[in-house]
Amino acid sequence: MTAYSPLRGRMRLSAPRGFTLIELMVGITLGLIVLAVVTTAFVNVSSNRRDMERTGRQIENGRFAMQLLADDIVNAGYFGELDPRDVGPPAAKPDPCSTSAADLKNMVLMHVQGYAAGAVKPSCVSDVRSETAVVVVRRTATCIAGDINCDAAAAGQIYLQSTLCNDELANPAISTHYIVAAKPASGASAFPLHKHDCTTVASLRSYVMHVYFIANNNNPGDGVPTLKRAELGANGEFSVVALVEGIENLQVEYGLDTNGDSMPDAVSADPGTYGGCAADPCYIANWLNTVTAKIHLLSRSTEASPRYTDTKTYPLGLQADDTQLVVGPFNDGFKRHAYTETIRMNNPAGRRES
Repeated sequence: MTAYSPLRGRMRLSAPRGFTLIELMVGITLGLIVLAVVTTAFVNVSSNRRDMERTGRQIENGRFAMQLLADDIVNAGYFGELDPRDVGPPAAKPDPCSTSAADLKNMVLMHVQGYAAGAVKPSCVSDVRSETAVVVVRRTATCIAGDINCDAAAAGQIYLQSTLCNDELANPAISTHYIVAAKPASGASAFPLHKHDCTTVASLRSYVMHVYFIANNNNPGDGVPTLKRAELGANGEFSVVALVEGIENLQVEYGLDTNGDSMPDAVSADPGTYGGCAADPCYIANWLNTVTAKIHLLSRSTEASPRYTDTKTYPLGLQADDTQLVVGPFNDGFKRHAYTETIRMNNPAGRRES
């Protein structure tokens, strides 16, 4: 017979008991509250991070777009060894979408050409955003075809070659001093001009024609405004390239040097109509006097930000009628930032200093 142990009895009496239903419900409720607080904090942090990323991309896109335009416009009118003043102005208003080598040859002095917000745009660009400007840049590549970090001459690409040989320069016909043509695939060279020694073939520079504009869409139907560029490519054809998405507006004010000292004396969003111009000679003369371009860009986020409404207004310079252009408020969820930079066209301005 087993003896009764008081200690064993006490141990049985103090054994732990489980949670009651009320205690369990209270615990679950507290846990859900804590989970809700943590989840809300996580969602807010994630939302803020995404919003910061959107804002960062928007700002960077605006800066990048401005840099692209500035790098191109500052070199407008660069034609290597050729002084385009010797060629003289074209006889008629140039078509920036012409792919004719003869037209390209005659347009070298027209270093820049623009279309104000309300003007009819060139035929080689489409889906142009309403009430935005278009700017055209003409020049050659700053590097010689085939040099280090410069593409070799390719068949079908249009190049400019100018002579430095005194025997060739003795010909009074300016048209013989330089050539604008597509490089043939084979056979006789289309570029027979020479350097100073009259023996070495003169260098080739790629002919650059860029038409910048704002498109309504990056990809068809996506509704993302984008800075695009129509550029002269192989076989004398224009192709449109998307450069920077989220660029919603482009406006340009041009500085005109009217007294020949290389400094702007007047400003116009449309030099082609400045001073009452309507006919070609006046139109061309005004564009030839253009030495600066003040670029106004409006960058927009590509995605809307929750709980944000854009109630701001954005000044984007003067219009063709000399009134201030202000856009907004847009009253949507997209964040925006305006950029402005004045760019000097070093080549046409510098030639006026000599």
